[in-house]
Amino acid sequence: MMNEAGGTVVAEYKRYILRKIIFIVVCATVAIVAFGISVGIGARQMEIGRVYELLFNHIMGVTYPVNSTDWVEDAVIWDYRLPRSLFALLAGASLAVAGVAMQSVMNNPLADAYTTGVSSGACFGVAVAIVLGFTLIQNEYSSIAITINAFLFAMIPVAAILAISPRTKSPATLILAGIAIGYIFNAMSTLLLTSTEEETLARIYVWQIGSIDDIIWSNIPIVAVASIIGLFVVGMLSRKLNVLSLGETSAKAMGVNVQTMRYILLLLMAFMVASVISYAGIIGFVGLVSPHIVRILIDSDNRFVVPASAMLGASLLLVCDIVCRLISPNGSIPVGVVISFVGAPIFLYLLVRKNANIW
Repeated sequence: MMNEAGGTVVAEYKRYILRKIIFIVVCATVAIVAFGISVGIGARQMEIGRVYELLFNHIMGVTYPVNSTDWVEDAVIWDYRLPRSLFALLAGASLAVAGVAMQSVMNNPLADAYTTGVSSGACFGVAVAIVLGFTLIQNEYSSIAITINAFLFAMIPVAAILAISPRTKSPATLILAGIAIGYIFNAMSTLLLTSTEEETLARIYVWQIGSIDDIIWSNIPIVAVASIIGLFVVGMLSRKLNVLSLGETSAKAMGVNVQTMRYILLLLMAFMVASVISYAGIIGFVGLVSPHIVRILIDSDNRFVVPASAMLGASLLLVCDIVCRLISPNGSIPVGVVISFVGAPIFLYLLVRKNANIW
């Protein structure tokens, strides 16, 4: 009888794990398909099979006769379309994983880079670099200097949250504090914009909305490094995040150094968010909605939530970029607008959905 009961439990556990793995595989498949469609969209439309054929041939070193159809399509993909789609893939994954880390550390499902003021701080750092020409380091590669500016200013809300957290036991208080800090940074950014010329004003305006229209290859390395490191570190700490979800006292009793882990994850989250904002501006809702959807569908085990959120976040941003390019081929509608139209209703649905236990 005991063996039979034990076998039933093992079988149930295997089904439980299999369901999560299948969900991650489905999200990864959607991301791969969306990536191929994204690269294929443009004045010269290409089927997804053709896109991956050209990508594979390019990686393998296949060359084509100059000015042939293959040569033109290969150049179109690698020089113009691939950087944008690859950035969307990496940025979506990075923002989603940052959202998982922030929500777990703060034990609040409403926490993400936007609601805690981190995005606003990073955006102000970018505005300072562009409008005033002031960067905290002097570097011949201006994009690196802007990213560091964004990171260091993003750390101000993080530092404020860390300073406030020991004085309050309410996660909601931290979110409200983050929102207040975000408003302060938004006001300072607006103040900068009132004293700048029209060209710079337009550039910062697009940054505040969020756009990936002008992404080029030189923008990819920092975001790629931030995404890979973030996914690896948060994934490695996923078991400890599960323990932390039991409460800070319980986590300490089980040997988790809560304060150190909090510092590491918040620093990492600020770097991930800053790397995206320094090139694309504020892209909201990805880090908020993706972890919610994942937790509703496969529960809250962070060992699976982290990779699933990364794949879902990448898919969400890619799909929104596809929609953006279909309805606005000239690029007049930034992806940040589309992601807000998609993310806000989803988030409202999640908030009012009955029996939606996300923790």
